[in-house]
Amino acid sequence: MIRYGLLFLPCVLAALLQDVPSASYLVAWGGSFWIFYLTLSGGVRPLPGGRSLARQLFRPIGITHLVFAGYTAVTSIFYFLSLQGYFYFDYSPFAEASYGQLLLTAEAQRYYVLAHAAFATGILLFANYRRSGEWRLRPDIDRPTFMLYLAGGMLVGTQILKFGPGLGQIQGSLEMLALVASVLSLALSIVKSRSSLIAINTVIYGVNLIGAFLSGWKEEVIVVFLLLGIFLYPFYKRTVTTLAPAGLIALLVLLPTYNSIFRELNWRGETKAQEAAEVALDRTLEGDVNLARQNWTFLTNRFTEIGLFVEYLDNVPEHRPYYGLGPVENGILGIVPRILWPGKPNLERLAMERVYENGVVSRGSSVSAKPQFVVDAYLTFGALGVFVWCLLFGALASFTSRLAERWFGGYLLGSGLVYTALFRVLWRGNAFEFFLNPIFWGFVLMVALFVAGRMAGILVPNRQRVAA
Repeated sequence: MIRYGLLFLPCVLAALLQDVPSASYLVAWGGSFWIFYLTLSGGVRPLPGGRSLARQLFRPIGITHLVFAGYTAVTSIFYFLSLQGYFYFDYSPFAEASYGQLLLTAEAQRYYVLAHAAFATGILLFANYRRSGEWRLRPDIDRPTFMLYLAGGMLVGTQILKFGPGLGQIQGSLEMLALVASVLSLALSIVKSRSSLIAINTVIYGVNLIGAFLSGWKEEVIVVFLLLGIFLYPFYKRTVTTLAPAGLIALLVLLPTYNSIFRELNWRGETKAQEAAEVALDRTLEGDVNLARQNWTFLTNRFTEIGLFVEYLDNVPEHRPYYGLGPVENGILGIVPRILWPGKPNLERLAMERVYENGVVSRGSSVSAKPQFVVDAYLTFGALGVFVWCLLFGALASFTSRLAERWFGGYLLGSGLVYTALFRVLWRGNAFEFFLNPIFWGFVLMVALFVAGRMAGILVPNRQRVAA
């Protein structure tokens, strides 16, 4: 347990420097890299099965950990630099923030590194995969072809569910399952050099990528891109290491501007999605918009949530007491389908009430600024809430991944397909009202898939199981 204590060392050091906010912030921010090093290198607990990280990126210690901590704790550096008076590398002393603002920002970062340490601890404490692969796909089933058929079957299922009321959550999960299955089919086809399947899956991948661009959500595009890279990385490390960062940087440079224009035209106007996409892409690539300023605004305000967190810290608990278990109770209410409870409260309004009460945005605003997981954890019981809820978050992620691997043949189909598709909310978290619902229904779908697979003879006991 002493090694787990090392994960919390940055929290302690940053707290000792709280009267020097810039130093406190930097220690807390750098502390996340210390946590990454200790956990990903096996310094606290050896990685499961002695495998390299490359071969278990879809487990919680990999992509879930990297995305959650990266989004909450690491991306705040741009906001911090803007408070110091920087616009990229240009410095202006007149743009520096007040001492009070720096104090609040450093405090927020200390909570983020505490959340990171607790989350990583929860993952590692329960990262026991000895029962991985107790069930597996029937040996005579061709995996790339099966994944392609599975993706098609899930898409058919989503169309059928459109005719039933109150099934949006399940429909969304099946759509994600279809996406991940199709990308996995493409990756396996490439690894096995199956030219006909590569051609079919490449077309499907292109359609999924276009659909992501037409959704207006940056995250959807990045997810489609990341999935293929992570699936292929263990087999083509040099190629993926060279191409993936370049592609990701290009997306981060272009997507904020593209999405802003697309949403203005399609979401707030009457322009069709395809036409809006063409206009947005043309204007982005032709330089009609100031990319540098647009991207800096994105990096300092949308790429990180710390600016909103500061608003809450400024009000709670000094002007408004902690919320206790209120947000958690709201999350439990969210599990009940509206078809069974017509009078179910509007979860968006419940979450936004905390936003309004703390003056983050005004009630007349059309902006949705729901508190994210770490903020909601803080709003329950302060530092104790951050520690407890993030520890449970990490433990839940490990438990879910372990169960998926036990039922669905080990790492590739368990964590790579089922866990990734059905529990994507664990990548980044959400407001408590929108966190428990997808997890509960993810478990329901996972049980249904396992039972259906066994009844159909697709999943069979693994007599030659090797623990991973």
